Amino acid sequence: MKKIKDSITVIGEGITEYYYFNSLKDDFRQLNIKPAYPKHSSGLDYLEQEIDKSIDAGYSLIICVIDMDNKKDGKEKEEYIKFKNRLSGVHFTKKPRVKYEIRFIENERCAEIFFLFYFAYKSRCFQNQPELLDELNKYCKYEKTEKFFMKHSLHQYFEKTGGDLKKALCNAARSMKEKEETDRDYTYSQMAELFEALGIKPE
Repeated sequence: MKKIKDSITVIGEGITEYYYFNSLKDDFRQLNIKPAYPKHSSGLDYLEQEIDKSIDAGYSLIICVIDMDNKKDGKEKEEYIKFKNRLSGVHFTKKPRVKYEIRFIENERCAEIFFLFYFAYKSRCFQNQPELLDELNKYCKYEKTEKFFMKHSLHQYFEKTGGDLKKALCNAARSMKEKEETDRDYTYSQMAELFEALGIKPE
């Protein structure tokens, strides 16, 4: 796998993403993680604050990892679409004029779909997050708790229990291809695009 590109930061929406990307640091030492520790009741306002901090810090590519399970309909969906449309894409700072890009990487229902892809490809609709977690637990013991995240280095744990990052990336790419072909709005992960932006591809 290739060396990670410079001047890229990843902003996780919650603690799951924070601990997962931190676990990648042992294998990919140049990976930058923002924020240092995400707040639980943050919402889009807090995410925008972290984006602003990343712009001020001079990152040329800012990647936001988003859970879609609470943005599928109603007010939450409407607010997220407006937020994403307003911020995604290439922008320039005013003084000095510096170019940067913001990308949104979505997981449906949540980051655990990508964790499941370490082990197997699934395309059925999970009705809720617990149902997805039950499926993941068929392959490895997993708990969506900070205690579990602190005990286990997630990336290494998945690989030790029979998962594989290359498989996860291939499965994530497959999910997006099928999403586009069938116009489905469930069980997909854009994480392969994130890793590609970081210069990491399956060999």
